[in-house]
Amino acid sequence: MVSPLECADVPPGLHAVQLKPQHIEAHLAEQLAPIYVVAGEEPLLIQETLDAIRAKARAQGYGEREVLDVERGFDWQRLIDSCASLSLFSSRRIVEVRAPNGPDETGRNVLLRLAQQPVPDVLLLVVCGALDSRAREAAWYKAIERVGASVYAWPVKGPELIPWLQQRLRAANVQLDPDALKVLAERTEGNLLAAAQDIAKLALLFPNRHVSVADLAQAVADSARFEAFDLNDRILDGDAAAAVRSLARLREEGVAPLEILGAVMWSLRQLIRAALIYARSRDAVAACEAAGIRRFQQARYQRALARVRPGEAFGWLRRASRIDRLVKTGQEAAAWEELLTLTLAASGAAPRQSG
Repeated sequence: MVSPLECADVPPGLHAVQLKPQHIEAHLAEQLAPIYVVAGEEPLLIQETLDAIRAKARAQGYGEREVLDVERGFDWQRLIDSCASLSLFSSRRIVEVRAPNGPDETGRNVLLRLAQQPVPDVLLLVVCGALDSRAREAAWYKAIERVGASVYAWPVKGPELIPWLQQRLRAANVQLDPDALKVLAERTEGNLLAAAQDIAKLALLFPNRHVSVADLAQAVADSARFEAFDLNDRILDGDAAAAVRSLARLREEGVAPLEILGAVMWSLRQLIRAALIYARSRDAVAACEAAGIRRFQQARYQRALARVRPGEAFGWLRRASRIDRLVKTGQEAAAWEELLTLTLAASGAAPRQSG
């Protein structure tokens, strides 16, 4: 048996390697690192990244794969033992540890040790879900980046979606008319897996010709997934048209108005706190920090601060209370109208009120 602590130290002077999912193929064309952390908020991109790494590993003789699922009470000694054990079937192995919520303190220490002293002929894949900035700055994560690489899959939204779709369409040899591309984006926004499936369907149905809006309407089911927190993003961006479309879709999907209101007000309260500080300091960065807004979200809030007045923001709170009362007194239709008005006002589409 080979202990991870008996392996050679990582060579000094290595720099952190942080990759986006679209860069993994180019990275793998040059090298296969001994350890990767693959995490993020977009399951399709996480899965495709892992598929690419595993395929490269198989081509280099990694003939065996062991998967460890981290659940409550998981014994991290199992990971150490798996990395250290010898295989009867293959001299090179993939050990994949899946920790959807990230590793606990014991796990972080184990991963740090394994990253500092990687085991020969073992490819270690650490798979997580969404990780906040603190987790991505932790010692274990940075150690993996220095000896291997991290790949973080952010959601593909807004202006990033059309280029993403165009790249997938080119790879599938599908040609969409501009209007059809816009419709595809609207119908699959927030659901990259559905978009990938729809593009594969179009490649089969319409080979070697342009696909029109009419063609698309026949071939693609409406698979948009507008979640309440996506509505928040549109409100903060000041995109009233997209915000109204998101609200309408949530209503069509049967989401209760109070569920939507709760998510929206969570975001707006943060914005109001920041707006009050910004009104005094005129420093958007400091205002977001003081309001407790997480750094990866701050750019969106900073842009919103430029158009928000504290007086009208407090008006949003009064309107939210009215929506709550309407729902609780059985006036749901009126509540939806008020929720639409709130969405327009917070998006900057409604006329400004004094204050």
